[in-house]
Amino acid sequence: MADSGRGYVRDRRGCRHWGPHGAAGLLLRQDGRFLLQRRSWRVHHGRTWSTPGGALHAGEGPWDGARREFAEELGGVPALRRIHTFVDDHGGWAYHTVVAEVTESFSPRRGDGEGAAYRWCAPAEIDSLRLHPGFAATWPLLAAGLHGL
Repeated sequence: MADSGRGYVRDRRGCRHWGPHGAAGLLLRQDGRFLLQRRSWRVHHGRTWSTPGGALHAGEGPWDGARREFAEELGGVPALRRIHTFVDDHGGWAYHTVVAEVTESFSPRRGDGEGAAYRWCAPAEIDSLRLHPGFAATWPLLAAGLHGL
C-alpha cells in the first residue's frame, strides 16, 4: 500500500495532528506487562514514552495500520490475539490504540529509528514515565478498561 498518510490535519477543535486519515498504535501485553517505546529526540514529542504507531494510510484499518507501524518501528510483529481497540476521537481525527496479547515469545528490536528504546512495563510503572501527551491522556482510560481482560 502506498504511503498516503503523510501530512497534518486539523480536527474540529482546531488542533493539529499528523495523519490525514487518523493514526493507530499497538499496545502489547505479555505476562501482565505492556510494551512501550521511547520516541527518538528527532520526532514530534521526542523522548516521551508511548505505543509504537503512526499515521494510517488511506483505506487502512486501525488493526492493519497499527501492526504495520509496529513492524516498521520494532522490526517485526509477533503472533497476537487482539483484545480491544480504544478510539480517542477528536472530531474529524482519531487515534486508535489497539491492545493485543502476545501469544509467542517475542523480543523487540529497533527498526526505523523513530524509537530510541523500548521497555516492558507493569501498569503501575507507566504513570511514572514521561509519557507522550496523547498517551498520557488515554492511559488511565485504557488501564481501567483493560482491568480484568
